[in-house]
Amino acid sequence: MAFDITELLSIVGLSSILSIIVSALLNWLSEERTFKREQSVMYLKEKIDSFYSPMTFHFENMRSWSAAWSQKSGYVYSGETLADKLGDMKSLMRLGLRFASPDVRKLWYEWQPFAVAAVIQRRGETTYPWFSNEELQTRSKKLHEAVQAESEGLTKEYKKKIEKRRLLTITPNDF
Repeated sequence: MAFDITELLSIVGLSSILSIIVSALLNWLSEERTFKREQSVMYLKEKIDSFYSPMTFHFENMRSWSAAWSQKSGYVYSGETLADKLGDMKSLMRLGLRFASPDVRKLWYEWQPFAVAAVIQRRGETTYPWFSNEELQTRSKKLHEAVQAESEGLTKEYKKKIEKRRLLTITPNDF
């Protein structure tokens, strides 16, 4: 009989140790998934707040000036204002290049020379022979629309992840 009790205690002890190990492993996997989910949400927020929102602001600001000047559409700016915007946008691109999609990067690099040429022209300096304001307007619109579309898509994704996170953290006390 003593042998049976020793055997039973050994089995109980081993199963307790095994359940502790399995529980710790499951807890670690759960925490890892939660951490990755939180990282993903924070990366989206940083992408929107640090890159897409400021880029959108600059183009919306130029469009608001077209309304002030009673133009139906387009992007209006002074040479000094555009130079400031160009400097800010260059910093955004340099610091946030990892946030920009390939399409936005491509459109930025196509737009930038026209913006520089516009600033130089507004200062009364020698202009580039290939510069045209119509082309700057076209490229500004393309870049603005791409930035806006990506920003809206990222914002929807962010809101969806936030909602999912909220649903995953509901407790019985929430009811």
